[in-house]
Amino acid sequence: MDKDFILTKVDDGIILKLLSARKWVDLSSRTPPVGLILSAVRFKSSGETNLLSSPTILANVLATPSIVENNEVIYQTATNELTLKGSGFTGAKKVDIYFDPPLLKEIAYEVVSQFPLSGNEVILRLRHGFKWRETPGKLNVIGVDTGGGPIKLNGEDGLVVADVQSDLDVHAITVADTSETQVIYHDDPVIKITGTGFNPDSTTLRFSNGLLGKGVNYTITSLTETSLTLRLTPGSLWRMNVENLPGYLTLLAVDAGGGFVAVGPVNAGKGRDIARVFERPNVFSSFTKIYRTHSHELHIRGVGFPPVMNAPQLKFNPPLTEGKDYTIRVVDRTDLELTLKDGREWASSATDLVVTEINTRGDANGWIKLPGNGIHVAQVVEDIDKDSTGGIEVYPMTQKVYQSALHESLDITGSGFSNGISFTFSPPLTEGVDYSQTYVNKNKVTLNLKSGKKWSPEAGLLLVKVVKVDGKNYPLANGDGIRIATILEDPVVEVGADKIHETQSKVVVISGSGFTNVADVRVVLRPTAPNAYKVLSVSDDTIRLQLKAELDWLPSFLSLGDSDKEIPLEVASIDTGAGDVIFDTPIKIGLVVKDREGVVCDDSCEFAFDGVCDDGTEDEMYYNYYEGGGYYQDDDLGGYYGDGQYATGDAYDDEEETFYDDYYMEDDQLAVSACLKGTDCTDCGGVDAIIDYSNLDPEDSSVVICTNTCPYARDGQCDDPRGANYCILGTDCQDCGKVGEDNFTVIDDEGWWDDDDDYWTFDDGIFGEQTKGLEHNRKHIQMAHRESAGAAAVFLTMLEGMVYTIGAIFAAIGLYLLSRWYKGQSIPFMQVFNPEVTTMADLELQPARRMPITPDVIRT
Repeated sequence: MDKDFILTKVDDGIILKLLSARKWVDLSSRTPPVGLILSAVRFKSSGETNLLSSPTILANVLATPSIVENNEVIYQTATNELTLKGSGFTGAKKVDIYFDPPLLKEIAYEVVSQFPLSGNEVILRLRHGFKWRETPGKLNVIGVDTGGGPIKLNGEDGLVVADVQSDLDVHAITVADTSETQVIYHDDPVIKITGTGFNPDSTTLRFSNGLLGKGVNYTITSLTETSLTLRLTPGSLWRMNVENLPGYLTLLAVDAGGGFVAVGPVNAGKGRDIARVFERPNVFSSFTKIYRTHSHELHIRGVGFPPVMNAPQLKFNPPLTEGKDYTIRVVDRTDLELTLKDGREWASSATDLVVTEINTRGDANGWIKLPGNGIHVAQVVEDIDKDSTGGIEVYPMTQKVYQSALHESLDITGSGFSNGISFTFSPPLTEGVDYSQTYVNKNKVTLNLKSGKKWSPEAGLLLVKVVKVDGKNYPLANGDGIRIATILEDPVVEVGADKIHETQSKVVVISGSGFTNVADVRVVLRPTAPNAYKVLSVSDDTIRLQLKAELDWLPSFLSLGDSDKEIPLEVASIDTGAGDVIFDTPIKIGLVVKDREGVVCDDSCEFAFDGVCDDGTEDEMYYNYYEGGGYYQDDDLGGYYGDGQYATGDAYDDEEETFYDDYYMEDDQLAVSACLKGTDCTDCGGVDAIIDYSNLDPEDSSVVICTNTCPYARDGQCDDPRGANYCILGTDCQDCGKVGEDNFTVIDDEGWWDDDDDYWTFDDGIFGEQTKGLEHNRKHIQMAHRESAGAAAVFLTMLEGMVYTIGAIFAAIGLYLLSRWYKGQSIPFMQVFNPEVTTMADLELQPARRMPITPDVIRT
C-alpha cells in the first residue's frame, strides 16, 4: 500500500508530512470542513496494541482554495468594493488574502462577507481614507488562507485580481457640509448642494435614505460645477419617517460621469450632511378654558414639535413673550406644555388666545403663518373674584422644591389672609400631621414640614384647592386650584463599585432616582475637577457624565500611572432643579483604576464627538437620543424610497437610465466602520464598551464559564469572542479554554511559513503581517497616513523634523565642548573641518527572509 505521509518524531511530539500529489482527505464527495481523526497509535515496542484511548480529531480539512484571475479596472479610492471569486471558499470561517502590494486587513479594508461562507466568493470593502494601491498598477493576490494555512497562488507571480487606476478627474468631487446653515422642513420644495467637481451635463446623487432623482422624489433644476438645486416632487418628502425627526439629510455619493464617488465613508452609511430636516409643524385648535392668572399650565396639541436640536417658538394674539410671560417644554412631538411665570397673565382681559405663527427650526425663515388669523388654543376667562372666595386670594407660584430635602418650609402668598385660615391641598396634606402652619401677615402664611414627611408622595404640582375662613370653605379657580409649588422627587444616588479607568472610561453612569433633565442637573464629583466632565444625558434613574477631551477623572496630583491603587469616585452633591443637595458623607459610585494596557481608546477619528459610534465597537448608539445625539440612525435607510419598482430602475424605459441599478441596491448590512477600532472612543462609550474577556466575573450568572455548545466546538480554532467570534463567550471551551483561563494561542510568528526548502522568494515582513489585523498592525497606520498626506502636511512634517534635528546637533556640540572645558582639555574648534577625523559608519543590509509556500505539516 502506497504511503500518504511520512512520520517523524520530534521532542514535543510527532510530525506527519504529506507526500507530493497526496491529499489529507478526498473531498470530492464530502462537504468541508471534514475532520481528520487519529484512531490508533502503535509503536514497535507495543506490538498491535493501540496506545490511543479514544479517537482524536487532529485537524479539520478544508478544500484547497483558489482565486479566479480578474483584470477589471477599479480606482484607487473611488471604488469602494472588490469581490474575489474562486473555489474552496464554501464553509470557510475565515479568509486571509495576501496581496502584492500588501493591503492591511482591518485597516485598509474589511472582509464583509458573512461567515461561514455559503459560496465561493468573498467581498472586500475599502475603508474611508485608504487606497487599493498607493500607486496605479495591478493588484495581485500571492496567497490565500481559508483556515488551513496560506496557499501560494500561481507560483511567485500570484494572480491579478484588479487593475487599479488613478481616480479620474470626475472623481475629484467634494460636497460641503451645510447642515448648520441649511435648515429645512421635510416638505420644503427646494434645497441646495454646494461643492466642487459636479458635471453640468449630468450628475447623479446617492442619499443615505434612498431618495431617487429624475422626478421620482426630486428633480435637479439647476446644475453647475459647484452647486446643484433640487426641487422636491409633489407628494414626496426629504425625510419620510417623521418619528425620527429632527435629523439630517445625508448625501453619500455623487456620480459626475465616472461612477459614484463617495463624499464620506459610504461603506459606513456616512457622508456629508447637507441639511437639518424638521417635521413641518402644525397646531390643533382647542377651546380649553383657562383663568387669566390662576391657571398655571396650558397644553397645546399639534404635530412636529421637536424634542431636540431646537425649542419651538410661538407667536400669540394677544402677544405673549417666552421667558417673560411663560416657559415652554416639549412633552413629545404632539404636545407642548406652557407654564405661566409668577406675576404674569395669559391676557389682560377675557379673550380668545390664538397662535398666529410657529417656528420649530429656529432660523429666520422658519416661521410658518397659521391659517386665517391663527389657531384658537384657549379661551381666557377672568379669575374668580376674591369676593367669591371670602376675600381671600392666593397668588400662583412656580417655586421648585424637593419632596423633603432642603425645603422644610413653604410660603403661601396672596391677600386677605387672617389668623385661623386653613387650606386644602392636592395632593392631600394634613395640618398637624404633615406640616405645621404659621400665620405671618395678611399676605403670607408659612408651612413647616414635619420630620419624616413629604410635601407630596411623588413629583408634581402642589395646589391649594380650597381655603377655609371663619368655618366656611371657598374653592379656588372654580375648584381647579392654585399652584403654589412644583414638587421634585428627592434625588437619590446609589452606591456603585464599577471600575472607572483614569482616562479611557469616557462615560460614568450614576444610578439612582429623582433625576430630571440635562438642563437642570448639576453633579459635583470628588476628586474629579469640576471642569473635567459634563452631564451628557439624564433619565429618571440614570445620569451619564462624559469626560471632556484630554482630561482625567483624577486630578494630576492623584494620577495613578502604573499604580494598582483604586481611588473612590464619589458624588459630593447633586442638584436636579430645586437646589444643591450636599451629602454629609459623599456617595461612592465607582473606583478609579489605571488605564488598560494594550487597548487603544482615543478620539482621532474624523467623526469623533458627533454622538455616533464610528469605530465599530458599539452596535447600538451609546447615547440617549433625546439628549442631542444619534440623528444618523434612521429607519428611512434602505427603505421607503428604495423599495419597489424604483429600487432596480424598472420605472425607466430609457436604455441610458441605468445608473439606478447598482446605486439603489438593497441594504446588505455589510458595513465597514468609518474609523478604525478604538479611535472614536468617547462616542463609543470609552474603554468600558470594549469587553475585557480575561477579566470577567465568574460569579456573574450571565457569563458562561466552560461549555462546548458552540456549533464549531472542538475544531481546533477558538470560536467565541476571544477568537473568531462566532459563538457566545465560554461555549467553545475545548478550543478556547475556560473564561479567564485562555488556553489558545494566535499564531503570530513567521516560523509558520518555514517548510523545508519551499520558500517565498521575497521579504515576507509586511507580507506576512498584512492579515494579522488591526492591533498587530497599528504601527503601520501612522506611516500610511503620513505617506498619503498632502503637500502642506508633508512640508510641515519635514520642517518640524529639521528643527528637531538641528536643535539636537547643536545641543550635542554644546555638551561636548562643555565636557572638554570642564576636564581642562583644549577646545578643538577647527578639528570639525578636518576631513581626516571624519569616519564613515559601515552600512549593513539585513538579508531578506524567506517564506515557505504552504503548511502541509501537522504537529500533534
